[in-house]
Amino acid sequence: MKILVIMLNWYPYCGPLMPIYGVIFRQLLSMGNEITIISSLPHGQEGSPRSRPRLPYRPYEVTHWEKARLIRSWVFAPSFRSENLSLLYRALNFLSFNVSSTLAAIFLAGEADIIFAPSSPPLTNGIVAYLVSRFKRCPFVYNVQDIYPDIAVNLGLVRNRLLLLGLRFLEKAVYRLSNKIVTISEGMRDIIRGKGVPPEKIEVIENFIDPCGFGPESGKNEFSRVLGLDGSFVVMYAGNIGVPHGVEVLVHTVEILRNEPKLIFCFVARGERRADIERLAKIKGLKNVILLPPQPEDVVPQIWASGSVGVITYRRGLAGFSLPSKLFAAMCAGRPVIGSVDGDSETARIIKNAQCGLCVQQESPVELAEAVLLLKKSPEVTMEMGRKGREYVEKNLRKEVIALQYSYLFKSVASVR
Repeated sequence: MKILVIMLNWYPYCGPLMPIYGVIFRQLLSMGNEITIISSLPHGQEGSPRSRPRLPYRPYEVTHWEKARLIRSWVFAPSFRSENLSLLYRALNFLSFNVSSTLAAIFLAGEADIIFAPSSPPLTNGIVAYLVSRFKRCPFVYNVQDIYPDIAVNLGLVRNRLLLLGLRFLEKAVYRLSNKIVTISEGMRDIIRGKGVPPEKIEVIENFIDPCGFGPESGKNEFSRVLGLDGSFVVMYAGNIGVPHGVEVLVHTVEILRNEPKLIFCFVARGERRADIERLAKIKGLKNVILLPPQPEDVVPQIWASGSVGVITYRRGLAGFSLPSKLFAAMCAGRPVIGSVDGDSETARIIKNAQCGLCVQQESPVELAEAVLLLKKSPEVTMEMGRKGREYVEKNLRKEVIALQYSYLFKSVASVR
């Protein structure tokens, strides 16, 4: 089967979904499928607009990623200084990729039996996939990792009524035009069904993480030794620090526990709010905080193993619209998880069902501090929760099973023309 993938970022971009898609595509290639990936030319996104370098003005680059054909297309990604223009520049970044990827798919990608379009850029990538699918006369599958525009609306980022109507129209169009919608949790499927999408059109294929790459191992490793973490209880946050995550609550939690001995909060993070978190920690004079930039993918298992507990935060009302990959990373490493998330979210459901951690009220540093102290003072409980998390991942989220689900889905959709 010839699979055409259209997505904004690909390696060497180090976003949280790269390892997931990477493993899925490797498995599909090993099954004899042919994959062509259309992505943008690499452009730095380390959490600050100033990190985006000017790209060379070449329209396309045709190369390979492992056994897959990789077509990189030009995008608008300028260096700029005004934070006030960040949303405008991001929109232009998305739209420029929509145009360049459409042309690349039509004129450079060759034949396709099916098109796979992750929701990056959100919504508009589904329109691109539909246009290309009409040209190539093949179906397309839309992969929903985060539900837009709901997240932006709940954050108050979209207040213009006409803009909101336009985004809702796009959302309905993408759901209606796609041949199949794949999302990553039952909770997200329920939300999409509530938007009028027929239930038979929606499939749930969970994300996963490869447990073979993780120990579970001792917290004492090269990463922990370099940072001086050995012998301390380490609260680990590794991932994106964006507007939805409300990571400020962690800084306030650190402030409450600033005098607790042998307690360290470690952030290994990127994102548009990373600088704000760093600035807030400095203003408060917090000494038991370590803030690091994103690390290479092969260091990720050591990062999570260096933590005593992983932590996930979301602002109120937002956890249900996505399922963070950091949850599975912590579970894979045999570490318990504290979730400052909505109680009815998929993240909370997994933590409770797997019995691998604690859930606390969002935006409550007091409850978060109490949960940290509880686990710090109960090493047997902490170890047992970590063991159950690892067991859950090994039983339910094996990469071979997830890849087979995608393979069966693609074949079933492609067989109906």
